[in-house]
Amino acid sequence: ELFYFHDSNINNNDNLNTEIKSNNIQNINDSKTKKVNKNYKSKQLDKANKKLKNKLNRELNKSNKYKNFDNIKSSKNIQSTKFNKDKFKDIMLDQMIDIEAVCEQARKDKLAPSEEEVDKAFEELKKNIDADEEYKKKLEGLGIDDTYLRSQQEQDLTIQKYKENFDKNLKISDEEMKKYYEEHKADYYKDEVKASHILISTVDDNGKELSEAKKKEAKKKAEEVLKKAKSGEEFSELAKEYSDDSGSAANGGDLGYFTKGQMVQPFEEAAFSLKSGEISGLVESEYGYHIIKVYDKIDKQLTFDEVKDEIKKTLTEDKYMESIEAITKKAKVEKNESVIKKVKF
Repeated sequence: ELFYFHDSNINNNDNLNTEIKSNNIQNINDSKTKKVNKNYKSKQLDKANKKLKNKLNRELNKSNKYKNFDNIKSSKNIQSTKFNKDKFKDIMLDQMIDIEAVCEQARKDKLAPSEEEVDKAFEELKKNIDADEEYKKKLEGLGIDDTYLRSQQEQDLTIQKYKENFDKNLKISDEEMKKYYEEHKADYYKDEVKASHILISTVDDNGKELSEAKKKEAKKKAEEVLKKAKSGEEFSELAKEYSDDSGSAANGGDLGYFTKGQMVQPFEEAAFSLKSGEISGLVESEYGYHIIKVYDKIDKQLTFDEVKDEIKKTLTEDKYMESIEAITKKAKVEKNESVIKKVKF
């Protein structure tokens, strides 16, 4: 066994390799091969990363910021990130201990799910797995059977019930929320732009820069499209017809609202300098020539009442994580180092 809870009825996991490959397989894949999305927005860490099962992502990615552009298959940040297997192992083991500690506390508090609830959740999971043959084969290849999957469903439901009970009994006063608001006021300053764009790309599908001749052709095409946009042709229709950003072109180039720091510098500077309704000239970035149209701008300090619910959610998550840390700290845990050292992945 990997670790022991003394004076506890916890059934410890007996195979870190299986636990890592199954419960955390998506987290591992995401950390190693961050996929860029297609809407020119950065992949920012959501407040939800404070939740227990996202501990791995929180530790590994909290210092990373990515600029996401369609057809770009890698990131300099990702390429320079060292994949430290021992660090992964330590984080995963700590996560497993946290989970087991919370489950034990939930059982003591009589919050464990019923057999019927576990059966229902397991049946729904099995239906989804059976409907995806490729995923089913992956699980089988990892040696993950129904017994393990059912135990994971039981574990997830137990944590869910503990969290729901924690939230229900937690009291957060207006004074506490107002204090947090004043201390983090800058976090609630809204400086956003709603814009659409048309991209005429100067890189190929692998992110490699085109030849000078091809770049000249791209610029000429961008100038022609810009002339159409400036003459009053419908911007969204031009985006659908000409934009090389497949992630936004189908939506008329719509990027939604974004803040400073989410876009590459030339794009950001141009977008935030425009007034609502204005169309930029050609904006060159490492990805090509952009034509930007701004539809709305927001520049204001949000009031306490406007962010009260968000602050309550943040404080709730913070206090929940503090409770997890307290439970784990109080638990008598002994790591079986001889077994842990043998685990490879």
